Amino acid sequence: MSDKPARSRNRRGEGALLRTELITAASALLEDLDGQEALSLRAVARAAGIAPQSVYLHFADRRELLTAVYAVRFAELQRVLVDARDEIAETLPAERLSAICHAYVNYGIAHPGHYRVLFGTAGEPGWEPTAAQLPGLPTFGMLIDAAAACACADPRSTAACLWAAMHGLITLRQDRPSFPWPPLDALVRTLVEAHLAAAG
Repeated sequence: MSDKPARSRNRRGEGALLRTELITAASALLEDLDGQEALSLRAVARAAGIAPQSVYLHFADRRELLTAVYAVRFAELQRVLVDARDEIAETLPAERLSAICHAYVNYGIAHPGHYRVLFGTAGEPGWEPTAAQLPGLPTFGMLIDAAAACACADPRSTAACLWAAMHGLITLRQDRPSFPWPPLDALVRTLVEAHLAAAG
């Protein structure tokens, strides 16, 4: 496969455009590579059509680039969940939680590559951010807040269980497509109702 043609030089003031292109290139590579350890700055530069040394104008090292990739992808996921929640803001808390969970699972099923970047590579050895640097915490916080609004006794535990269950549903449906799965909406609805009943 031939390398991507060299890109034209950005005009003055367009450096942010190259940074975005590098993040996009790294994210696309992570969708296909075997974990983040397979990602190199040289490969990202090649995919973006620039000289390898140009990457360092925007990212000090590989970890900084990975952090930016995860931040962008988690922000994308969070926007999807916020939109789903706000679309039914006037309904009962349990329905808002259900909407968030449906949106989460639908995102994972519809965008398997992006989902793999978020949860198949983030946090592997070599990245290891501090808790304050975890880009997914605001998204997880949405689940906690939604569970708290449903008067769950331990909202954080309920949110963690919901996340684990949704992740399992997404990955199992991708890994075992031949299994006679019930309709996705029914599975998510059952998942949410069961957790709320146990957490009441």
